[in-house]
Amino acid sequence: MTDAGLRVTVLEGRDRVGGRTWTERLDGIPAEMGASWIHGHQGNPLTALLRETGGRSYSFDYDNVVGGDENAVAELDTYLAKAEEVEDPDTTPYSALLPRKMSPALRYAVNSVLVQEYGAEPEDLAVSADEEGTAGEGSDFLLPDGYDRLLAHVRGSIPVRTGAVVTRIARNADGVTVTLEGGEILRADRCVATVPIGVLKDGRITFEPALPTRKREAIEALGSGLLDKLWLQFPSVFWDKKADAIEWFDPTDPGRWSLWVNGHRTFGKPVLLGFNAGRPAHDHARLTDRQVVDSAMDALRRMHA
Repeated sequence: MTDAGLRVTVLEGRDRVGGRTWTERLDGIPAEMGASWIHGHQGNPLTALLRETGGRSYSFDYDNVVGGDENAVAELDTYLAKAEEVEDPDTTPYSALLPRKMSPALRYAVNSVLVQEYGAEPEDLAVSADEEGTAGEGSDFLLPDGYDRLLAHVRGSIPVRTGAVVTRIARNADGVTVTLEGGEILRADRCVATVPIGVLKDGRITFEPALPTRKREAIEALGSGLLDKLWLQFPSVFWDKKADAIEWFDPTDPGRWSLWVNGHRTFGKPVLLGFNAGRPAHDHARLTDRQVVDSAMDALRRMHA
């Protein structure tokens, strides 16, 4: 917009820019709190940004994995094959394809194939989810120099006002008025609002006139999954240095701490990135940080006992 000669005011409700792109530093390592990969690097505009910044990339190999249970995943595939016979994939959940009582191994496979991918349990995930979006070509990249380099490049010199929480957006023939928390009002000719689906569902922003019925119905229907990440640094590497990822099948609680990324491959330091998605992620959201770390360490001890 600024390139087109427009005067732009950017309001950010958080105390940082980037949204779901959020990089912290762990002893010099870019620990991504949000986006980690460039998915499908070929033809991906993010890859072009990466090249413009001179940043490095690491091609993640999903086949270079240790652990897990291949037989369980093969069993799951026999159930997922029924998806082609579903008459209404938009309203039929994946749980309709699965047995009501699943073995621990099958529950692990469901978590590995579905829950980790979408952040949602099979009863909350429509069969058509696998058909949504357009997958990029080529391998997925991890960024040894961090996603924040790309963000800084895109932002350039555009000023951003952080901590500006919007509560009302009103539009009329004269333009747009935007009301901030605390009562401040800003005026503009146009307004582009990009906010998380949860903010829209919660009605935290009042729109005047109200959003069209079709958009309100879409907001009501849309859900969002939960994928939590935990970065851990150790004095030395005690896991398989050559593996890109480590999977684990805990028969007592399948799906919890079932996926780890070997940060040593990308960053050259003894770092692990652990994932929880769906139900395990919601369970951990009720714990303290110390309890989450203790849970992860217990899993790692049993994994490498």
